[in-house]
Amino acid sequence: MQGVHFAAVLAMWLLCGSLSEGVSLQKSATELRCQCLKTESGFINPKQIQKVEIIPSGPHCQNVEVIMELHSGQKVCVDPQAAWVKKIMDWISKS
Repeated sequence: MQGVHFAAVLAMWLLCGSLSEGVSLQKSATELRCQCLKTESGFINPKQIQKVEIIPSGPHCQNVEVIMELHSGQKVCVDPQAAWVKKIMDWISKS
């Protein structure tokens, strides 16, 4: 009877370990990709911008990504090659 109990506990332990490993692999797979699938190059008034996030290129994405959060709560991926975005990035790097 103890052998059956031990086998059941061992099987449950292995099952829990495999499920938690699957979750961690799935999470890391979603993090290793570009955040911006599409970018906007149209001008956004700086008064509307609440936060700017610059994500450098790396193993997760070959592109530099610039994500602007507006006061409305909307997040917009902008083209880092647009002239107005370059000016904002220069201003951020200087401050």
